[in-house]
Amino acid sequence: MRNHRLWLTLLLMATCSSVARGQLAPSIGYMHPAGGEAGQTIEVLLGGYDWTPDMQIFVLDPRIQLEILDAPGPVIVPEPPYWFGGAVRRAFPLPRETRARLTIPADTPPGIVHWQAANANGATSRGRFIVGQDPEMIERPGRKGPQNIPALPVTISGQITKIEEVDQFRFTATQTGPVSCTVVTHGLKSPLNAVIQVHTADGQLVADTVDTEGRDCSLTFTSKAGHHYIASVHDVSFRGNRSFVYRLTLTQGPRVVAAIPAAGHRGVTQMVEFVGVGVASGEPVLESTTREIIFPTDAQATSFRYRLETRYGTAPSYELFLSDLPQTTEPVAQESDAHPLNLPAAITGTIEGTATEDRYRFDGKKDDVWQLSLEAARHGSPLDMALSIHGPEGKQLAENDDLPETTDAGLQFTVPSDGTYQVTVSDLSGQQGHRGLTYRLVIRKSLPDFTLSLPELLNVPLGGKGSLEVKATLMSGFNEPISISIAGLPEGISAAEELLIPAGKTSLAVELTVAADAAAGASLVSIHGTATLAENKLTRPAGQTLLASTMKPPFSIEGERKNDVTKWPRGTTFPSPVLIERDEGFDDPLVLEMASGQSYHRMGITGPELPVPAGATRVLYPIFLPEWLQTSTTGRMVVNGVARVPDPRGNVRYVVSRLKDRLGFLPVGALLKISSDVEELQVTQGETFEIPLTIHRALQLLEPARLELRTDETTEGLLSAEAVQLPSQQNSTQFRVVAGTLAGLHELTVRATVMKDGKYPVVAETRVLVLVAPR
Repeated sequence: MRNHRLWLTLLLMATCSSVARGQLAPSIGYMHPAGGEAGQTIEVLLGGYDWTPDMQIFVLDPRIQLEILDAPGPVIVPEPPYWFGGAVRRAFPLPRETRARLTIPADTPPGIVHWQAANANGATSRGRFIVGQDPEMIERPGRKGPQNIPALPVTISGQITKIEEVDQFRFTATQTGPVSCTVVTHGLKSPLNAVIQVHTADGQLVADTVDTEGRDCSLTFTSKAGHHYIASVHDVSFRGNRSFVYRLTLTQGPRVVAAIPAAGHRGVTQMVEFVGVGVASGEPVLESTTREIIFPTDAQATSFRYRLETRYGTAPSYELFLSDLPQTTEPVAQESDAHPLNLPAAITGTIEGTATEDRYRFDGKKDDVWQLSLEAARHGSPLDMALSIHGPEGKQLAENDDLPETTDAGLQFTVPSDGTYQVTVSDLSGQQGHRGLTYRLVIRKSLPDFTLSLPELLNVPLGGKGSLEVKATLMSGFNEPISISIAGLPEGISAAEELLIPAGKTSLAVELTVAADAAAGASLVSIHGTATLAENKLTRPAGQTLLASTMKPPFSIEGERKNDVTKWPRGTTFPSPVLIERDEGFDDPLVLEMASGQSYHRMGITGPELPVPAGATRVLYPIFLPEWLQTSTTGRMVVNGVARVPDPRGNVRYVVSRLKDRLGFLPVGALLKISSDVEELQVTQGETFEIPLTIHRALQLLEPARLELRTDETTEGLLSAEAVQLPSQQNSTQFRVVAGTLAGLHELTVRATVMKDGKYPVVAETRVLVLVAPR
């Protein structure tokens, strides 16, 4: 019998395919730092949920390498401060973090890159990181005061790890003129709704901006040469969590918010108006300047990044798009009752003043089919566009507000009869109109064609079958069969030799069969579709999906008391009975531990990694309840396990099973209390001083109390004390501490621990303010 080891994780997200009952597929969390500069090799931390030591990592850009360096660490429980009060807050999942090496080749273009992970329980959805263009820095955690920034421009990768946390960065302006600050959170799928503030060195607020709409935010202010400024980032509700990653870019220069026109033709040189803050005068006002732009000839590219250079500095890069329409240059909308368009056409418009809509007209021929796209969000504009078409008689014939996963609009329109038609573009965002609120309307001939799409992941059990749905979007009467080809299927997974989406159909369920003796693993699978239209062969990619072959856990776990709640003292350890149901033939050791997926914020409630002996079917799982828990609130915990099991090819994999219910408890009065007779002490650097302490115990605590100084990142090694064993009959002592070289006001924490019955810790803490004066 092989020696199996059990790890425990959490339930976070449902995947698009099923796994065994109680089994947990992993989920993706975050990367920190959340990207890097092209040409860099950096070490990153990958935060994940339900991760095991056998994780596989995939980057959807084949040029970039992401290599795991260590097995995932323990489940991370948030540190104080915590939310208290009557409101119940949903818990963020508790991550494990894995060290990894990220290598970005020098020729990698800037932008968002997707990554995924998988283990023997399934695959994750996609996470994101960003390839940047500016020099990179990483926020230094645990510091007191602002972090110094040596020079601009810079991109800082940071984390708001705790509630009430505010990250601060100090920099010096090199010239008088605009400084721009941009924070990216939603582009990373981070839950952080950011606030950016800029203060002078003496604390005067210079500028601020708040994300209240779920979009990344920016600001620009006027700096003075040689003056110091502090830029700060925090969550709009002062939330915090390790998944709250961000990238803050600081640039000594103006900021572009729009380009008119928003696109140009390959190889064409044309004038472009750049609208932005400080782009013409350097003042913090919205204004315009023009530049002659040479649009690249790259046939594969759809856009490129341009950096506007001014006498006041270089602006952060702005994305310009490339057009394939037959026009030589794309026009800009002019004020008119209904701007005429000669189709096909693309035009850049603005929502200015009090206007909330623009109108265009075109002459249509019966049965012509046109594809209309109305883009704003794609170009970084905050407009929320809607699109409608009215016929010659004024009757509305078609409309669209939002396309899937965007506020941009689009529709396909078949002209019912010859005549003049009107296109109305409307803004629903409620923005106050100005020149920087742009959109791009594109109307092109809709030719018979098709596109394909896939789910991000698919989990299929060993010896089982799974269905991979390929969806087709048919355009302009396309009605031909589409032949489907698959690349990247691993050994042991098969599909039918001939795969076909029949004529006129819009989907195909590709049945995949996993051999019972296949290896458990994952791979990126690519799919293409090919069709013949008027003797022309059309080949269209469907993209990639992460395919994982999974293993069923040979056990399940549940709480002996089901969902019942047990009253238990605060500051003590609650041994909750857990039952283990084993499949026949599986008697190996297990390890239980706190799951990452919990109902509410933990407020410091923790559970250890607990080994379960071979053959055991009942164990007591120790849950520690901190002394500060509210006695009015019931607590519950989910416990999971991971078993170390070989797959049919002999590869050792880790399978995860989730507790069927929750372990419930209601905190009541504490058994142990520690307090100090003083609230604040004044000492000198290097001095040994004493803190008077009093211990209060319940009668059943007969063991000695261990007293120790608790330090954090800011005081570790700078304040020290020897641990003290206090006999059960002694209730007071003078706790000796040595002040090191760290001057200033510090909050010290002294912890008392009694090991009840020799194995269950009972813990209490007290805090004392200490003002350390320099010698």
